[in-house]
Amino acid sequence: MLKVISDIIWIATTLFIIYVGLYYTFYFKFPQFKIVSIIKSLKKNVNLKTNSFKLLNLTLAGKIGVGSISGIALCLYIGGISSIFWLWVSALITASLSYVETKLGIKYREKINNEYIGGPAFYINQGLNNKKLAAIYSILIIFAYIFAFISIQSNTIVLSLENILNIKRIVIVLFLLIITYFSISKGIKTISTITSILVPIMGSIYIIVGFIIIFNNFSEVVIIIKDIIVSAFNFKELKSLVLIPVIVGIERGIFSSEAGIGTTAMVTALSDSNDSSRQANIQIIGTFFTSLVVCTITALIILTSNYQELNLSNINGIELVSYAFFEHFGYIGIILLTAIIFLFAFSTIVTSYYYGEINMRYLFNTKKYSTLLKIIVIIVVMYSAFTSPSILWNIVDLVVALIALINIYAMYKLRYKVKQKE
Repeated sequence: MLKVISDIIWIATTLFIIYVGLYYTFYFKFPQFKIVSIIKSLKKNVNLKTNSFKLLNLTLAGKIGVGSISGIALCLYIGGISSIFWLWVSALITASLSYVETKLGIKYREKINNEYIGGPAFYINQGLNNKKLAAIYSILIIFAYIFAFISIQSNTIVLSLENILNIKRIVIVLFLLIITYFSISKGIKTISTITSILVPIMGSIYIIVGFIIIFNNFSEVVIIIKDIIVSAFNFKELKSLVLIPVIVGIERGIFSSEAGIGTTAMVTALSDSNDSSRQANIQIIGTFFTSLVVCTITALIILTSNYQELNLSNINGIELVSYAFFEHFGYIGIILLTAIIFLFAFSTIVTSYYYGEINMRYLFNTKKYSTLLKIIVIIVVMYSAFTSPSILWNIVDLVVALIALINIYAMYKLRYKVKQKE
């Protein structure tokens, strides 16, 4: 029943996201394709020693979680090979939403105790003057990221280390609890420092792995890419099921890049620059890197293996990736995947805590509940180690759809205000 409700809501969400994404793509004259401007924005901010590069790493840490690995495996398992094409399409369209989120996040942020804070709850409240909807959004974000997203990341870490390295579950959980607590105990400064170290390392490792597999299977990869594109338009074969790969591909694209969800606005509100257009250009990189690079690498790793031979139930998604890594690299591949999963998942856990804290501060206008939130995170990390992955994925899918609907609605309603010159 939960899956049916989630699917229905995702159909509406997908259509709305594509419409608003296209609207802003045309209004801002295709900002996601202005590569020169994007590169100049990144270069200038790095040279000026602003915190823009740290914020890009922070957003990437939230985006590049297990959704970019096991989530893409599920995408292939449920939607088939053509779903990858629609994931690419969603990335190209929804990058404009990351652009707009950044502009709104900076436009409506607040400065409290010499520290900026912002996000969709703030522009829903101030821009739309709708406190109730802002509160609902914040509550859903806290539930999604503190309970569901952290659960997914923790669950995947535990399953991977237990199954692959044969480490006792209690040992893994205790280790994860300790490093999680120390990472979130000092707040955003520690989190941004951690992610600025983790993201370049894990991104580089994954790209190198991907290039090795592509190089070793180049002729097969060419055929696979052709099949992805051709199958996406093979409507005769798909018949009534044509919407499944489209919805699944776009859904997983949104899940991995988080474009349209609003988390980009929460991070970029921290920027020490008031040039929202330049910051927005930088955040486009995050959407493209996550969906067009990381997710594509995951898809190619799986598709160049004989993953169809697997017969699985209660699938998490990581099983397909593990099989593919073993086929490509042997047991070393399993060790490598375990390290990658840990880096991806852990960086998302600490970033998810920050998203929860921002929205907790919005709801109660104070930091005094941050200790309670840290305790909740520790409990969730521990509990999720023993939770069914299929239940977690179904809950996440439903909540993310609702969050995206609220945020996209707000972004569309604020279309005239976002057009105003800063």
